[in-house]
Amino acid sequence: MTAWPDPAARGGRRLEDLLARPDMCGVLMTASKDPDAKLTYITTTNTGAERVAVKIPTTSRAGLAVEREGRMLVDLRRLGLGRISSTVPRYVSSLHVQGRPVLVSSAVAGTPMSVAYHRGLHTARPGLVRADLDLALGWLRELWDVSQRGDAALTWARDTAAGLCGRWDGHPSLEAALSRLEMVEGRMSGLHCTQTAVHGDFWFGNVLVDHGTVTGVVDWEAGSTVGCPLRDLARFAISYSLYLDRHTRPGARVLGHRGLRRDGAAPGVTYALEGDGWFSGAVRSFLADGLTALRLPRSLWYDVALVGVAEVAASANDDGFGERHLELLSGLALRPRRRR
Repeated sequence: MTAWPDPAARGGRRLEDLLARPDMCGVLMTASKDPDAKLTYITTTNTGAERVAVKIPTTSRAGLAVEREGRMLVDLRRLGLGRISSTVPRYVSSLHVQGRPVLVSSAVAGTPMSVAYHRGLHTARPGLVRADLDLALGWLRELWDVSQRGDAALTWARDTAAGLCGRWDGHPSLEAALSRLEMVEGRMSGLHCTQTAVHGDFWFGNVLVDHGTVTGVVDWEAGSTVGCPLRDLARFAISYSLYLDRHTRPGARVLGHRGLRRDGAAPGVTYALEGDGWFSGAVRSFLADGLTALRLPRSLWYDVALVGVAEVAASANDDGFGERHLELLSGLALRPRRRR
């Protein structure tokens, strides 16, 4: 195993000191397209020592996110992760490059769920979709079980509304979006929710799988050791629905999903939340089953989704992506449709 220096002595270590070593080799795994992008390398030594992930920020703001992730990984280990311990990267070291922090963590095994998602007609096959949703919820339930920190008033809708106002003041879609959150706040009023660790960006691209098992969950920069677990539940459902039309030409029908066309803002999310097909049913069940695990009413599944859309609008790094979700929220129904 590579011998990393004691954390107390790491302050002067440069990224070049690691990557320029003659026994070190690696590959660029991801280069995010966010405005504050990070580059992620997987590196190892020629002797086959432990692989590590090296996350390099491209901006000062990205550097702050990298620092947050390092602290989060340390805090998660202090919680004790039980059976999911092997799925969470372990903090190894901190470096710097051009005055910005660089995070070195253990590299978890597996392939991002997004690889299969975008292959062939994966999302047109009910069995494959339900298997993905079951894997995600199973991992979340394990996280919730090992990180419970008591109950707190469920103020998620109110808190998210404040975030929307702070970011989109004066936007023509804001009033309609806030009216939906106000309705949700009324339906959630008086409820309490177990507080747990929260990933903060729990979408399928951050979930690694191998042979039908979740082997890794990465990118913890938006995480918290204590928060509302409904955030991760909603984020996975919304993101999984968002890209259903990614490989369909504009205006065309999305194969495997009756009534869904690539038309308008985030048609896959609207289809998931307001449709009658098998995919909509799978998403509803995913959200409702998560609520049951948290001892909350299953009937809140639609409200959880609405706040999840609002949270993306309030927090997305990319303004266009955030605005797209604000406009989506403003057009969604105030309450779930009656099913035939």
